[in-house]
Amino acid sequence: MSRPGGRVAILGGGMAGLAAAWRLSEPGWRDRFESITVYQRGWRLGGKGASSRGPHGRIEEHGLHVWLGSYENAFALLRECYAELDRAATDPAAPIHTWDQALIPSDNLAMADRSGDDWSIWPGLFARNDELPGEPHANGRELTVVGFLRRALGLILDFADSVDQRSAGRLVLSSSPQPGPARWIETVQRAVRTTLTTLTNPLPAQAIAAGLFARPLEAIHEALDHERRPEHTRRLWLLLSLLTATIRGLIVDNLITDPRGFRAINDEDYGAWILRHGAHPDVLDFPLVRGLYDMVFGYDDGDYERPAFAAGVAVLLTGIALFGYKGAFFWKMTAGMGDVVIAPIYQALRRRGVEFEFFHRVDALHLDDRHQVIDAITMGRQVRLADGVDHYEPLTRVRGLPVFPDRPLTDQIADGAEISDLESHFGRRDDVQTRVLRRGVDFDHVVLAASVGMVELVAAELIADNPQWRDMTAHLRTVATQAFQLWLRPDESTLGWDRPGVTTSGYVAGFDTWASMPQTLWAEDWPEHDRPHTVAYFCGALRAAWPTSEHNADYVERCREQVHSAAVSYLDHHVGLYLPGAVGEHGFAWHFLSGANGHRGTAALDTQHVSVNIDPSDRYVQSVPGSDKYRLRSDESGYDNLVLAGDWTDSGINAGCIEAAVMSGLQAANALLGRGRYHRIRGFYMP
Repeated sequence: MSRPGGRVAILGGGMAGLAAAWRLSEPGWRDRFESITVYQRGWRLGGKGASSRGPHGRIEEHGLHVWLGSYENAFALLRECYAELDRAATDPAAPIHTWDQALIPSDNLAMADRSGDDWSIWPGLFARNDELPGEPHANGRELTVVGFLRRALGLILDFADSVDQRSAGRLVLSSSPQPGPARWIETVQRAVRTTLTTLTNPLPAQAIAAGLFARPLEAIHEALDHERRPEHTRRLWLLLSLLTATIRGLIVDNLITDPRGFRAINDEDYGAWILRHGAHPDVLDFPLVRGLYDMVFGYDDGDYERPAFAAGVAVLLTGIALFGYKGAFFWKMTAGMGDVVIAPIYQALRRRGVEFEFFHRVDALHLDDRHQVIDAITMGRQVRLADGVDHYEPLTRVRGLPVFPDRPLTDQIADGAEISDLESHFGRRDDVQTRVLRRGVDFDHVVLAASVGMVELVAAELIADNPQWRDMTAHLRTVATQAFQLWLRPDESTLGWDRPGVTTSGYVAGFDTWASMPQTLWAEDWPEHDRPHTVAYFCGALRAAWPTSEHNADYVERCREQVHSAAVSYLDHHVGLYLPGAVGEHGFAWHFLSGANGHRGTAALDTQHVSVNIDPSDRYVQSVPGSDKYRLRSDESGYDNLVLAGDWTDSGINAGCIEAAVMSGLQAANALLGRGRYHRIRGFYMP
């Protein structure tokens, strides 16, 4: 890496690029760099975390955005941002002043459970704790394999004890009050307590791996194997089968002593791995397993018949989510993610002196003659700013809150600009200028913070030059996603749902996940006669292969029609599981929709918000088996003035999530600053 100094160009304004800018622009940054500039296609920041405001100030998200309470680095950055903004003093009219007004704990969750052709709801509740995510000066904790074993066994004991006592344990995911303990549950309790005692003793990892507590685990497995599984204990039985298979796998595969940690099993699919270690085949259809795949859109090319999720990442994420959350398992935003996360970070970065060049689409990176550095960057300047406008200001206000609009603010753009497809890779490209940035003139260092789907389009020279780049782009996979939001006038209780704010998963293919989001309605500006009291977000994977030879508006329209048709069918035939009062004899009650204006079916859905995420920059980065070893670290670009940032890099949490993006951005900044990879990186990483 070359000596720090000069100009920094950050290509991409998603969360990874913003995190890199955040660390690079800390106090005193001008002593090190001449300038820091973020280049962003279109008029919004946020990448896959973007949101904007549409008609009536309604929040329109890229998809469903919910943070886990274990996202230490993301929370820490956001808390630093709000503290620095000090809106109470600098912007008292803004209704959100602090981070804990922007995100609030969310306890309710549920899974859709299938028995034959019948579906039911399995409600759950994770108990809150007294900790808070992102606390100043906290370091987080590494999740070791031994630590995972201890906590997983404790979870088994919690479940078994809750059945024994007919009461809610710390984690409640049971179907109903249950009868007294069956003999097999007593066997489980004894075996788990024996195993926990073994783990509590100061035994070396080698002794544990040698099988000193294999017999208690075998006792649990045999008890499960011989149990006839009456319906009232089916869920507990499957959970124990899943957890004991996981624990056995960690021991049998020697992960306790393997220096690679969880990475050692990333070449195998998670479902295949737990079956190999004794899980009953029914576990693959267990709601928690299906929900885990749904959470990471873990389906090859969006095909729900081909699940694909690397086992090591799956086990790590499960451990982080279950055992590492602070405050609450989920935290939900009180407005759009663009409103309460992206806009405040943008405002704080602007105050620090970071520059933003909107309407700049990166088209190509060019190497120097020796193939050692990025020598030039070709960009398409999409619009020309109006006379007298030095830089584009992207924010407007809704109910006093700074937000991104759903289209450019035309008073800042020269007349005649085409603004219909500025955020799309597909379709027209009537740029006003081709701009070429030159090394030593416009930049000295480059942070490539584009999504991996765009990397293979803009980094053709690097891919041709470097076998590691060829391997990375060949083996990392992405998947298209689909989402829609509904605003309904009746409240949830009228529609038959009594758990407001719930997040669910594991349901039918296509729109497997939905979330009740009433906490956002205050921030919208609906007319009184059409004011909604229920807002519901739905999302899932979409079958739309990449790469595609079609790069035109017709392809976009076909995918959009596909998603609309699937959403209408879902509402007519499936949403009744959650909102039975919203479905009648002839299907979904379209007249309940705010803003529907009497339309039905697709025409009514057109009045809501539908997100068809097929653009290469919008596609979700997957963690498929065998791909992990091809990820590049932020400091492994192979070129002297280039660092990498994004949830597609080897950040330690190698999955598509906001925490991975933030960690990668911070690591990219650390590389530019000449610091160690994990300098001020919190918590969990592999190995």
